[in-house]
Parts: sequence; structure tokens; C-alpha cells
Amino acid sequence: MCLLLEYEVSRPIISNDILLLKKDDFLKLSELHLSVLSSDKRNKEISKSYYYFIINKLRDLGLLLDNAIAFKAVLAYTVNLQGILIDKQIIFVTNDNKRMIYYNPENSVYQCCGCPVTSECLQGLKTIAKETNIKIRKEDLDEAWLALLEEMRIKLLSNMKYIRAKADLIKIENNPNKTKEEEKEYEWSK
Repeated sequence: MCLLLEYEVSRPIISNDILLLKKDDFLKLSELHLSVLSSDKRNKEISKSYYYFIINKLRDLGLLLDNAIAFKAVLAYTVNLQGILIDKQIIFVTNDNKRMIYYNPENSVYQCCGCPVTSECLQGLKTIAKETNIKIRKEDLDEAWLALLEEMRIKLLSNMKYIRAKADLIKIENNPNKTKEEEKEYEWSK
């Protein structure tokens, strides 16, 4: 069971970085978010204000930078007591014909037996495996995707040079040095 979506990319791509995105944020990305991410033209079905709301959300998540795609791949992660766990979801932008592939094995939209997107699934799997130099030895598509994602996690962690994280380390409510004015501003924002 999975959800596989593919989009033609018309936005420029300015980075080959791998982006780690919180799983909660990753799962909130809808088909509308992904279509806005892949195309720099506004779809007539959504209002201009909602389009720019989505653009700003994508920028906040680090997916867009200066209206260009700011990643090669996006992997979802969760945090637990043992550390950071890279999960099984992926968004990947291909080199060959600029397609964006979204894969989430935890979604139950498609099932392999009788799946209407089997050819796209196989093509996406082969493309990602080829571009990342990962050999897939599984015949079942679900198992092949999971093997691909596991190999990508291993490659990522073994080849990682550094991690740059965007996080709010000091929140205003925990800061003992806040002024009365900041306290009022904080109370007002609640």
C-alpha cells in the first residue's frame, strides 16, 4: 500500500541538497502543495491569495528558495529518545526529464495487486535507483521501494558532511531575560 504521485517540474532547481523534513510536515503536504511546488504558474482553480499562502508555507519548510526548488530529495524524519530516525517517505526531483516523484508507503491509496500506476511506480523506482547508484534486487514493488529508501538512508548517513538545521532553540516564554514589552507582545500573540 502506498501513495505515488508524479509531477512535471517547471520551476528552476537551485540545489542538489537532501532536505530532512519533519514527518508531520511531510504528511501535511497535499497534492495541491506538491503541484504548486512543481510549477511556477498559478493554477486557475486556486485563488491568488491561497497560492501565495502555499508558496510562503513551502518557503518556511525550506522546499522553495527564491521561487526555485531548493532540494534534490526530501526525506521525512522523526525524533525520539535515541535520536533522529529517517522515515520511509521521499520526494525526489529527477535529472533526466525534471519530474518530481512523491512516495509514501504508509498511505493506503494504492495496493500493488491491481494498481493503476504500476508502470509509473516502476519507472520512478528505476529512475531514483539509477540517479543514486543504488542496486535493487527485490521483485515486489513495495519491497523494492523500501529497499531503495533503506539504501538511501545508509548512503545519506555515511556520506553526510554536515547538517544545517532551522530550529527555534530559545522560545520567548522560556527566556528569563525577556522584557515587560516582550511579555505583553507574547501574551497578545496567544
